Amino acid sequence: MCRRMEVIMQGLVSRNQAAFIKGRSIAEHSLLAHEMVREFSKPGGMKACVKLDLRKAYVTVNRDFLRHLMLAMGFDERWVERVRECICSPTFSVLIQGTPHGYFRSNRGLRQDDPLSPYLFTLVMEYFTCLMDMTVHSKRIVPLFRLVSPVVSHLIYADDLLVLLQPTMRGMRTLSDIMEEFGRLSGLQLNGEKSRVYFSSRCTQQGERAFVLGVDRGELPVKYLGVPLTVNYAREQDCHSLVDFAQRRVEGWQAAGLSFGGRIELVRSVIAGITMFWFQSIQIPTATIRKVEAICADFIWRGGMHAISWDQLCRPQEEGGVGLRTLHAVRKAACVKMAWRFIKGGSLWADWMTNRYLRRNNF
Repeated sequence: MCRRMEVIMQGLVSRNQAAFIKGRSIAEHSLLAHEMVREFSKPGGMKACVKLDLRKAYVTVNRDFLRHLMLAMGFDERWVERVRECICSPTFSVLIQGTPHGYFRSNRGLRQDDPLSPYLFTLVMEYFTCLMDMTVHSKRIVPLFRLVSPVVSHLIYADDLLVLLQPTMRGMRTLSDIMEEFGRLSGLQLNGEKSRVYFSSRCTQQGERAFVLGVDRGELPVKYLGVPLTVNYAREQDCHSLVDFAQRRVEGWQAAGLSFGGRIELVRSVIAGITMFWFQSIQIPTATIRKVEAICADFIWRGGMHAISWDQLCRPQEEGGVGLRTLHAVRKAACVKMAWRFIKGGSLWADWMTNRYLRRNNF
């Protein structure tokens, strides 16, 4: 069932969603969000970015709503009933002093360990996209770039919602009504305590506009999809979380008593994999790169004297190194990869960037 769902999700779900759909990239999603938020630093007009948090996303989904939604999308009724059996038939028991007692069924929500749940949750979130598209079409909500095609009023990655709009009073009330209707039908309620709205510096009456929406104001930068979302290019202080994460991973590994070769392989696979996503999403300052490389080198030499320099370690084995890649090389590879995806086109990010900056010009 999961393989069948995977095949049809591409055509069912709008490009505003990037999670759990083959061929869509979280890095492109993050890049588009950063590109739009950078407009906050430019003069002219009021701009707002709303980061919405859903309360207990998976476990509160209304199953009856999901059934009606799938039928409305054109799923065969027999298929819908099979899906319903998968999510309603499991039973649960409670361990009391190590012994299971009783069995009971759940009456709402999706199980997070069920491989079918991500696809079903994505379908539920598509209803939010439908509500947003209708309000944009009726001009009750004005997106930041209403003259750039494709029009992007919001971005969704799993349960992370980012709405980008011109914060008129009417638009904020409409967004509040959308979240109320979406929560009433789908069961996914807005968590006002964790949601935030971020305004451009030229936006007036920020407190009143936030009050209409029902969430508190926040200050950029803020973490979105694991990387800092900033008005300007990321600074060294914005990337402390990357350095801290690398340090925590290294401290956990040191207790394992790994060999020299094992430490090399951990640095090669884990640290490089983490930084690749960051390099694809934002431009990391050189000072942050040096700090991460210093952490990796100290881990390899166990905090003692370095027998050879980091640059020598990163040479090919034929030249006396161990075949590691410098993070500068990883950054170049990430840039080339994203350039290729941009030239290839077809994604929301590539089409938006082309129409925003290139238009009829060739990359």
